[in-house]
Amino acid sequence: AACGRHFFIGGGTLCPRSFFERKAMWQVLKELILAIFYPHYCPACHEEVEGTGLLCEACRRSTYAPGYLELEKETVPHLDAVYRLYRYEGGIKRALHGLKYEKRWDYLDRMGEEVLHHEADLEPLFTGNPFVVALPTDPKRRKTRGYEIPPAIFGPYLKKHAMILTQALWRQRTTKPQYGLSRAERRENLWGSFALHPVKLDGTVIVIDDIATTGASLEEAARLLKEGGAEKVVGLVLASNAPQRQF
Repeated sequence: AACGRHFFIGGGTLCPRSFFERKAMWQVLKELILAIFYPHYCPACHEEVEGTGLLCEACRRSTYAPGYLELEKETVPHLDAVYRLYRYEGGIKRALHGLKYEKRWDYLDRMGEEVLHHEADLEPLFTGNPFVVALPTDPKRRKTRGYEIPPAIFGPYLKKHAMILTQALWRQRTTKPQYGLSRAERRENLWGSFALHPVKLDGTVIVIDDIATTGASLEEAARLLKEGGAEKVVGLVLASNAPQRQF
């Protein structure tokens, strides 16, 4: 007997449960084929990784350090909080370097799957249905790489939980790479680099990015987002070595 709710496909019917069970079977088959012919190795220890994710279980445990970062409010007055998942070291650091400078496309999906390992820790952050905005990549770097890193990292989590990215920010000028710049140089480098799309914001906005060092990029985004109506701006990054807040 067919279930009460069904899809019509090619003139017949298919129960949703059967549809998703078949989809899951194909996904399992795809992962099995990839594991056999294209095994993935942990970028930290180079051991083969079983299943999904970027890191092996041992390296994941050694670098996973979720929590809010300690902010110096005088330097980031518009930014209310920053939450990180990993310390910026080991396999996470190597993989992000590969994505940015070596066109390691193979890390993109693995990064998104890595975030999905930590859904329970992220859930409180998204309570209340906040806006989600990606920190925009410099257009020249995006063209060179062929992809944007923050949406690739957090996109699978957002998609799974039926959340969308709000296109609230865009890059209006090219900036120098932030690496090696002092805190003051970072702020000067980023000032006026972002612009706000004409969108209506309110409540909480979560800004996603790959790395937080001094918080200068997130602060510049927060400044604009609050001008656009946001009441609270929280950064969410994959990795950071900034001190963690002590409660």
